[in-house]
Amino acid sequence: MNLHCRALVAGLLLALAGPALGSGESRYETDHDGMVKDTRQQLAWMRCSLGQRYHDGRCLGEAERFNWSAAQQRVQQEASADCPWRMPRFHELSGLIQPPEERQGQTPMAIDLDAFPDTPSGWYWNQVSAGGHSQQDCFVDFSGEGRTRCNMGGQFYLRPVMSLENAAPFCVAP
Repeated sequence: MNLHCRALVAGLLLALAGPALGSGESRYETDHDGMVKDTRQQLAWMRCSLGQRYHDGRCLGEAERFNWSAAQQRVQQEASADCPWRMPRFHELSGLIQPPEERQGQTPMAIDLDAFPDTPSGWYWNQVSAGGHSQQDCFVDFSGEGRTRCNMGGQFYLRPVMSLENAAPFCVAP
């Protein structure tokens, strides 16, 4: 490959990688009441943890903690054929952890608090975990620098998600 072609390919790769490298463009569309479109993962997230309700830029009320079976049951109550809410997969949920350079040192939480206001400190359930662990033993906490942990049980928070591809257009419309 000649030098001109290499330069062209390198420029295209950098242009495509720009948003992933923190170009300042938000990966979240927040013009949906109570929902966030995650353009990087092609998902729609509830802006608030279950138990809270979105109003005027805030998540009001107390986020609920659920045991494993109650978490599954609650997500099923939220879901419909048009709006197929589900528990997030481990990689989806941990994908919300913001690296320090994206937080600009202004927030004590490792999640975009403009997109996900009033996120409580504590562990969150996920549907499928990493590393060959069982379905219910890997978790994500957005406090501090953000952390993940496996092999523990208890009552945790829940933030449902749905694939933009599987949702009816009116379900994810502003």
